[in-house]
Amino acid sequence: MIKLQQVNKWFKSGEDRLHVLNDINLQIDAGDYLSIMGPSGSGKSTLLNMLGLLDVFDSGEYWLNDVATHQLSEEQRADVRGQQIGFIFQNFQLINRLTAAENVALPLMLANMDKAERQHTVSGVLSQVGLADRMHHLPGQLSGGQLQRVAIARAIVQQPALILADEPTGNLDQHAGHDIITLLESLNQQGQTIVMVTHDQDMGARAKRHIRMVDGVLSEE
Repeated sequence: MIKLQQVNKWFKSGEDRLHVLNDINLQIDAGDYLSIMGPSGSGKSTLLNMLGLLDVFDSGEYWLNDVATHQLSEEQRADVRGQQIGFIFQNFQLINRLTAAENVALPLMLANMDKAERQHTVSGVLSQVGLADRMHHLPGQLSGGQLQRVAIARAIVQQPALILADEPTGNLDQHAGHDIITLLESLNQQGQTIVMVTHDQDMGARAKRHIRMVDGVLSEE
């Protein structure tokens, strides 16, 4: 599903160049559940953004479902991103003036799905994440754990091939964080491929595969 070959990324910092991704080689098969752990500044989020086609690298190759993403235009990258990748962020990134259902429906509206089908799909996915009775609530009326469930519903509403989660439990208490990880595990058992960046060793250890990243270098545990 995913194949990275000799991927490098540098950032400029004053007079210096920081080698953020250092000759990354990685293969992720469909149905994998991979956690990426390591200290702050090690390149974890940069790698996740690159996997999500939100950032570009300076050298190397990135293949996603046999598509050479490093050869695509920005418009083509945006199309692949919208069709094949779902994102879950630490700070939820919901629109406060929209209800849970309206937030989840946004990707479907961008895909021009008709209203009746959109409402049916949104209702189903919110039920899947345990929020059937909260779909008409605004974000300000939901707990942190419920907000992250809405964000997960939005990420999976188009059934993407790949889910990328950046510190999905970082803003949650331990109980809510445990529930979110359990939900991600359930999605993985249903066939979703998940790549998660986390500082939480206990949460990360529950993934099927564990990658450690230090100073832009990957090593599999």
